[in-house]
Amino acid sequence: MSIPGLGTPTQPGGDFAQNIQYQREAPDIEARKMQLMDVAAKLAGKGITGTGTGEIQIPGQEVAGFDPLQTQGFGAAQAGVGSYMPYMQEAAAQTLGSTAQYDPNAYQAYMNPYQQEVIGGIESQFAKMQNQAGLQAARTGAFGTEREGIQRAELGIQQAEAVGQAQAMNYGQAQQQAQSQFQSQMGRQAAAGQTLAGLGMQQQQLQQGDIAGLMAAGATKQQREQQGADASYRQKLQQLYEPFQRIGFVSDIYQGAPSSGMAVTAGTTPQTNPLAQAVGAGITGLAAYQGFQNMMG
Repeated sequence: MSIPGLGTPTQPGGDFAQNIQYQREAPDIEARKMQLMDVAAKLAGKGITGTGTGEIQIPGQEVAGFDPLQTQGFGAAQAGVGSYMPYMQEAAAQTLGSTAQYDPNAYQAYMNPYQQEVIGGIESQFAKMQNQAGLQAARTGAFGTEREGIQRAELGIQQAEAVGQAQAMNYGQAQQQAQSQFQSQMGRQAAAGQTLAGLGMQQQQLQQGDIAGLMAAGATKQQREQQGADASYRQKLQQLYEPFQRIGFVSDIYQGAPSSGMAVTAGTTPQTNPLAQAVGAGITGLAAYQGFQNMMG
């Protein structure tokens, strides 16, 4: 396009020419980049949620289930709830039994079964003494006198005292035995209550230890299974992303690859003097000829 009045750099008063240049890469590099863009466009255009042909399937995150050992631990924990209660209930019964009140009539079970024979023996002995006292009074002529009566009364008192002492001794021994047996029984019941309570607590602790062991072993196996599932998930994602990464890798290579540029010029040329063009062409040809002669000479 000419702009009158501006002229040209070499010829004042001439017309000015406007040139437009387009910079393009080498054809082989440009063709490869266009091919890479087509592949990327097709890959990016695939569906990512469906399961149809040609669609990208996103893998699901897997969660490891409970290990059989953990399931066994859950069952043991559920079955063991309150398993210690029978021990505790029996322990409570034994402990309450150890606080019972002493029965005052308990001594009867420990009375001497031969007490009547003992009393009978005492009475028989004093009966003989009464007979001897009567014979003695008859020989001395004091039979039926006040003196005989006093003597017989004294023998009766002595008999009563002897019987009473025998009965008291028997009663005291029976009470002592009954109380001793009662205290021993209370002690045994208290000890049994403590033992049963300890067994209940021990059973619970042992059961909890078994459950904890099952759960720990199961958790370890579950963790290993989850690690395998996570590794498989990462591998699937890596396989899914691999085409995109490959495209990016090739694109980076193309970005750094050296290429020869090619300039395409479009537009109008300056309007110059034909004579000047001819002279310029002649000078250029002469210079080329001289250069050729120098190379050959």
